[in-house]
Amino acid sequence: MTSPRSDTAHAPNQGPGFKDRQSERTAISTNTRLTQQNWYTVEVKICDVSSTGFMAECQDNVSIGSYVTLEVPGVGQVRAQVRWQVGRRMGGMFLDPIHLNRCEWIAELAEAPNPTA
Repeated sequence: MTSPRSDTAHAPNQGPGFKDRQSERTAISTNTRLTQQNWYTVEVKICDVSSTGFMAECQDNVSIGSYVTLEVPGVGQVRAQVRWQVGRRMGGMFLDPIHLNRCEWIAELAEAPNPTA
């Protein structure tokens, strides 16, 4: 749940059009708000985050290519573009990379006690 991961480490070549990830992702599981083009706000469950984007679960359809705003604790409102949606899962790319050291989601993971220690 809380470990950094690199999707390319598991599948180095996923066919035509495949692009390597720009930055390492950190798996998380937390809820936040996503605003779609200043029209309305929905709750999403963030599954992972990196300095350049996120993956989330969302009950509503979000148009691929649309611009959204994601509430990131410690960072604030972050503008992103929806890059894909499959079923309830969606992925977004931040328009400007964020500093994960300011992100409270990441700080909470660093402060969490290790149950195996």
